[in-house]
Amino acid sequence: MGNVAAPDVRISIARAVIYRVLARCFSYPDAELLELFENARAEEISQSWCCLGLSKERITSVTDWLAGCHTREAALMELEKEFIRLFARPYPQTLIQPYGSVYLDNGRLIWGRSTADVARLYEAAGLGMAEGFHDVPDHIAAELEFASYLIAERLKDSEQRSSSAEQLCSIEKRLLTEHLHRWAPTFFNQVSERSRAAFYQAIGGLAQQFVEWDAEHLNAVQHQPRRQADPR
Repeated sequence: MGNVAAPDVRISIARAVIYRVLARCFSYPDAELLELFENARAEEISQSWCCLGLSKERITSVTDWLAGCHTREAALMELEKEFIRLFARPYPQTLIQPYGSVYLDNGRLIWGRSTADVARLYEAAGLGMAEGFHDVPDHIAAELEFASYLIAERLKDSEQRSSSAEQLCSIEKRLLTEHLHRWAPTFFNQVSERSRAAFYQAIGGLAQQFVEWDAEHLNAVQHQPRRQADPR
């Protein structure tokens, strides 16, 4: 009989998948983004979403939008145009700022105090910014990708009984409670309300729903009694 992951492991895997998918959704659109919502990869997202007990309605909205596009080229062109309109105009004309410090720090500035704090979390996890990433450390896509990485690496280290699992858990908690969970719901709400594209309307609502669920989940986990070590 095959191994079956424990419930908390399945939830962690699902969280890592969804954070990774959302990071891709809020990066500059390309063919890889469209592939996420096709066939087997779309099924992985759907299964992860259902694992958390969340409704698939908005995921279905995305797949239906993609299926309704005449060509993939037309879909990609629509996403590129809307991404630029929403997130990539020169500062301060950007319609929706994708940087945490704009929401967390006084003065709504890019590269604020909270940005430096996020950069130190990357360093604590032994990471730097990817070579092809030319944006600020607290860009929404960077923080979402970092959350996915921390969860996945924590699971891997836990399986190997590595001492770094506890450190990764601490970094994950700080990233989410001090940064992402504080500002991302406002950002995602703006995306769903101000976008003209069905894709970003659905993804904004989906992301807001997930991050609010994750904040409640993390709070519940923190208040659970610590398990006693197995003496065997």
